[in-house]
Amino acid sequence: EPILTTDVAACELMDQRLIEMTVQAHPRYKDILPVASPASLLIEQTADNTDELNARLQCTLDALKPYSIKQTVFTDAPSQALLWKSRKDAVPLLFRTKGDKKPVPFIEDVSVEPAALADYIKGLGAIAKKYDMPMAYYGHAGDGELHVRPYLDLSDAADVEKFKAIAAETFDLALALGGTISGEHAVGIVRASFLEKQFGTEYYDLLKKIKSLFDPKGILNPGKIITDSPHELVSNLRAAIKANPKLLKTKLNFDSEKFRLEIEQCAGDGLCRAILKGSRMCPAYRAQPDEMNCPRARANLLRLYAAGLISEEEFNSSDFKAILDSCINCKMCSVECPSDVDVSDLMLEARARHVEANGLPRTCWILARNRYLSIMGNIFAPIANLILPLAPVRFILEKLTGLDQRRFMPRFCWGQFIPKARKFLDAQPKIQKPVDRVAYFVDTFVNFNDHQLGFAVLKVLRNNNIDVVIPDQLPSPIPAAVYGDVDKARADIAKMIKPLADAVRDGRKIICSEPSAALFLRSELLLFDNSSDAKLVAENTYELMSWLLDLHKQGKLKKIKSHPGIEFAYHAPCHLLAMDSSPAAIELLRSAQIKVTDLNSSCCGLAGTFGMQKKNYEKSLKIAEPLKESLDNSKADVVLTECSACKMQIEYISSKKVIHPIMLLAEDQL
Repeated sequence: EPILTTDVAACELMDQRLIEMTVQAHPRYKDILPVASPASLLIEQTADNTDELNARLQCTLDALKPYSIKQTVFTDAPSQALLWKSRKDAVPLLFRTKGDKKPVPFIEDVSVEPAALADYIKGLGAIAKKYDMPMAYYGHAGDGELHVRPYLDLSDAADVEKFKAIAAETFDLALALGGTISGEHAVGIVRASFLEKQFGTEYYDLLKKIKSLFDPKGILNPGKIITDSPHELVSNLRAAIKANPKLLKTKLNFDSEKFRLEIEQCAGDGLCRAILKGSRMCPAYRAQPDEMNCPRARANLLRLYAAGLISEEEFNSSDFKAILDSCINCKMCSVECPSDVDVSDLMLEARARHVEANGLPRTCWILARNRYLSIMGNIFAPIANLILPLAPVRFILEKLTGLDQRRFMPRFCWGQFIPKARKFLDAQPKIQKPVDRVAYFVDTFVNFNDHQLGFAVLKVLRNNNIDVVIPDQLPSPIPAAVYGDVDKARADIAKMIKPLADAVRDGRKIICSEPSAALFLRSELLLFDNSSDAKLVAENTYELMSWLLDLHKQGKLKKIKSHPGIEFAYHAPCHLLAMDSSPAAIELLRSAQIKVTDLNSSCCGLAGTFGMQKKNYEKSLKIAEPLKESLDNSKADVVLTECSACKMQIEYISSKKVIHPIMLLAEDQL
């Protein structure tokens, strides 16, 4: 109340629980939100001129002194925008808490006079203590309205009883303080049973008569606002749908209980339907904005399937498979979902089950074994590079493999990179005092298609006194994993895992120049192999540019050559963002005064072999439209990206030159 006497324009509350979740999910807010404080008020003051503004600010700060631990004033527009964005981003994060108890919105719309807010909070504290129920607080403190969410498990009968009791006692408290049970979000179903108590029987009967007059059969929004049920609050609880333990047994290495919690984690807020510029989630929904193409729908379908409400016949249908196939495994849900639901991983499990029951389509079977196609192209590289661009050859390839004839296959190098690289390394002098020791995981594209990139990696490492070896390896089985061919994925992993683990035991880190390979080894690998060797590999795998940036910050990297007069644009691959909150390459190159502009665009849409298929060709280009627009508007001479699929797609939709950032570091060494 003392703050409001200073005529503030806004006064918002965030409690410590919400602040901690916000900073954890969005590290960019750690410098502006007070994590150690029990709560924080975000206050805005406005005026027509600077002198008046300063005077008002001082009055507000003086009013705060007896009550606050610390005050921070933000006068610049960027900081102010970031502060208010933190408040906007914070609320959906409440659902990130893993477990059965969720922050349930049912008393979140109570409003009282600001003068009564302290008594209301005190009363809420007593209710929370009575029912041993933690609550999250945030909202419009200056207007006397707090959005309070108790943590409840509405699949538990005891918590349902607490649910009803907390609602009744909180609404009684609000009415006793002269407040209202609904100040902003309206009555709806949740508060309908309590409306008569707020308005009185006489007025409520009048509302019922008006409702009956315009809707005599009660077909318009039944149960909302007007109801005869005293328990409308609990009439249709989603949490009442419980998973069948028999259906929780997984093909992948999901713990059954973890799998259940993950499919029930979706809060349904629909942020996965966002199509704003700069948002990556969800590319498939961007291409075809239908509810069934968004992550929320996929999570809900799996939840219904696990509860037995979708039959095995329906699960095995072509319609259901089409929904599973709409996920391109970009992993952006794992980054941008406020409820922290990794729908991509859930889709890996769902596809594995579907393939087990229905088998693998021919195209998926071939693409899951795409390295054999690469081996053939590699062996006959000069001939393959001549004939693969020919229209009749591409037509035949489409009929045999399902690869769209409008796509051009990448050029092949003659001979594989790995034996050439080992020969190169054997000819180099031994590094006596290495800065670090690494094992380079090459992966498919470098081994068969881009030897120059592989040698650039080796030369940058050695130039910085890093001891590097190439262990025995197979490419990461990402296509097999994504298409649900679990047996093939596990067979390849069994052959590749021990040499990598042995390298780690020898004191080496595993370095990947391909973000998708790094992501697979770091996270998805354990879904297929949870052996001690696999865990060792997962814990010691690093994406190349992030690892080099870390060395740079430690002062262990040699000076990077600048490139004056050249503008570079940077496209961040989705799988890179799934591992790091911000692209390391940009920070590393800018430290050398290299001019790099982040395109901050969407997914490229190629997604490995997804966009190469005839059935996905149009969708792939639709997904890439924002990226194409960004490229067309960019004045940069060269585009930088770490991902081979992104490189291929950018070259397909743009005339710009595309290179891996490591090529800039290696330019004077090649």
